[in-house]
Amino acid sequence: MKMTNNLCSTSCSSNSLLPEPGFYLCTIKAGKSLVIEQDDVNHLIFLRSGSFVVSSVERTDYFVRENNALFLSRLHSYTFVAQEDCSLLIARFVTGNLTGDGDTYRSVAAEMSKVAYKFSAVPMESVLAGFVDSVVFFLEHNVNTESMHRAKMEEMFVIFRHFYPREVFLRTFYSLFNNNLSFRTLVINNAPHAKNVEALAKMCGHSLSHFKLLFSQHFDQTPYVWMQQNRAVEIGALLNDTSIPIKSIIKKYGFTSHGHFSLFCRKFLGDTPRAIRRRCHMGVVVTLEDVKKNMERANRQALAAKKSSGTAEAPRRRGRPRKGEVR
Repeated sequence: MKMTNNLCSTSCSSNSLLPEPGFYLCTIKAGKSLVIEQDDVNHLIFLRSGSFVVSSVERTDYFVRENNALFLSRLHSYTFVAQEDCSLLIARFVTGNLTGDGDTYRSVAAEMSKVAYKFSAVPMESVLAGFVDSVVFFLEHNVNTESMHRAKMEEMFVIFRHFYPREVFLRTFYSLFNNNLSFRTLVINNAPHAKNVEALAKMCGHSLSHFKLLFSQHFDQTPYVWMQQNRAVEIGALLNDTSIPIKSIIKKYGFTSHGHFSLFCRKFLGDTPRAIRRRCHMGVVVTLEDVKKNMERANRQALAAKKSSGTAEAPRRRGRPRKGEVR
């Protein structure tokens, strides 16, 4: 998490293997400060105890007291000054399962005209407060699994969708829904919930052909390859979690067989699933750059093999002889 704290008065701990989803425990001593810089991720701050004043381009000197939650957009930087000792739970995410029951980002964005956006905290009602306590319990007992973080992130959005008024839900996550969402943001928001390129195009509100055209313009690669690369990062994290059976990963991502899954891992992760799992104790986290390098190496090897097989004399074909060929 991109944080700066020159006063060394803030402590934050993470039990997340990947930046999304991730929950963090954080404390700020009275009179000290914490800066969350503009980043590629959004934050939801749950103030469990204490109080602080937060300032940004959205609002200056906004006072927040305990048992309130505050959404921080990735588009801005924020400075916190603790008025008293603060205990925080921080949720960090790029996307989230914000839609449901037939909603898409486009359909929800159409409701934005009815919402008067205002940077403000959300009271932690009993359901949300209980959720926060459960996440803290897991973190304090060193439950360090990707599945826990993802399940709790999903639960968090379910609570906001179903236990808060629609207007509060839309206002809280306004910057993720408004009509000015870029194509890149639409893709990133929807990709975790799409099984394939066709589904992703539909979620983003485009025909498949138009979606592919826009995608190549914004991402400089095909949507299929991009989705495979990001899926490989997720699978790499799951393989590092030895509590998750390999057969469960195969089923979750729709691989047709162990052999199909092994080929995928060799291409994108550089080794077989079992070999990757044997190295999990080393604490190596697979990044998107790692996946791209593995893919490039696999493509080079495939090309070299193809060229090598092409050096052999081609079998003669029957029929009219080629120009210059004597039969």
